[in-house]
Amino acid sequence: MHQLSTLAFVGLIFLFLGCKTTQPIQPQASYNTEPILTTQPSIIRIPVNINLPNLERALNEQFAGSLYQDDTFEDGDKMKVTAEKDGDIKLAVEGMAINYQVPLALWIEYDLGITRVQATGRLNLDLKTAFDIDRNWQLSTQTALQEYEWKEKPRIRFGGVSIPASAIANAILRRSEAMISDNIDEAVATNFRLEDYVGSAWNLMFKAYEVSPEYQTWLLVNPKDLGMTPIQVIDDQMQATILVQSQPELRFGNEPASSSYQPLPPFTYRNLNPDAERGFEIFLDATLSYAEAERLTRENLVGERFEQGKRYVVVDDVQLYGQGRKLVVDLRLSGSYNGSIFLTGEPTFNERRNRIEIDNLEYTLDTKNFLVKSAAWLAKGTIKQKLQENMDYLLDYNLRDAREQMQEQLGGYSLGPGVLLNGELETLDLHNAYLTPNGIKVVMAFRGELGVEVDGL
Repeated sequence: MHQLSTLAFVGLIFLFLGCKTTQPIQPQASYNTEPILTTQPSIIRIPVNINLPNLERALNEQFAGSLYQDDTFEDGDKMKVTAEKDGDIKLAVEGMAINYQVPLALWIEYDLGITRVQATGRLNLDLKTAFDIDRNWQLSTQTALQEYEWKEKPRIRFGGVSIPASAIANAILRRSEAMISDNIDEAVATNFRLEDYVGSAWNLMFKAYEVSPEYQTWLLVNPKDLGMTPIQVIDDQMQATILVQSQPELRFGNEPASSSYQPLPPFTYRNLNPDAERGFEIFLDATLSYAEAERLTRENLVGERFEQGKRYVVVDDVQLYGQGRKLVVDLRLSGSYNGSIFLTGEPTFNERRNRIEIDNLEYTLDTKNFLVKSAAWLAKGTIKQKLQENMDYLLDYNLRDAREQMQEQLGGYSLGPGVLLNGELETLDLHNAYLTPNGIKVVMAFRGELGVEVDGL
């Protein structure tokens, strides 16, 4: 009997161990080696409009007072000459050239040898500045006199007698033309270094921009190419469009590393559909890292208590990772049950709501079997529904915030003195989502209008 009792006791132990259910098996992380979706390149169209009346006003402010000063008799012409602006400079644009009409008032002092005499005169100079852009984005200009009109030829006043002085007038004309033309070309070369402006803007596109500090949203433009359409004159506007080809990304979480720098592409002229002059379309790969998704999920779930009768669990932690096309949620609980349960769901695009959702978040088969055998009460609770709502809200929350922040950046943003960025974000279309080793990647498209207004030089 003693031996039988011992065998029976041992048998009961093995029976008990054989019936005891362990915790569910954790799904292994795995990812597709090939991307499910390929983001198409984005073309950012940035129209640059230069208002001609404003340009004319700026030109008159820059060339005020004396335009030409010759203070010596010792340069071979025996004259001192002062040329002052005699009214407003008028301009017009024709193709790749700017035409100016410059009114001048002249004061002349001439050395006759035995004495010095004075004269005055007035004339209009019609000048033309042809400009071009070389492959290094350097703006070159060449200003030349087209024609002139004397409104009052200089006359020498000597001993109360006024004597015409055609030779003096012609010498003044030659000196004034050369001096004013050189001044215009020098002012453009000194103050309008196109290669510096474009180069600085190109370099800035490789940095990570914080779109939303509150939700740690970062934009990487990732520029690939750059070009510009030929300049046109429509009504009182000089118009051109800078075209930036890029592959933008939106990142959530800590500041990402800047994009790998590429040299400024050579200048080239590009064609543009006239119907799309102000539009832009940006395709984005928005990556929500697992670490950031976990942080946001923990804010809403950790510490939550779920009860069923006398039993309860508290959410202690959440971990997220991928398994093929599905997101795995490792929910760590304590209370009447201590351990992990696992759920999976696939990120999908809800076209009606225009947002990414975690579709059909369900317990893994092993978790479901475990709950049926050991913790059926837990499966009947609201914990899965709460987690489903949190997962859907997580992505929608971040993307809506990104849209609002980008709209704020587009409204009246100063790029520099007299240069204003204006735009409107019209639509945000989401295409789909997939899982990568780094996080949840969402493919989206921003569409809207964008313009750069230049007030003066």
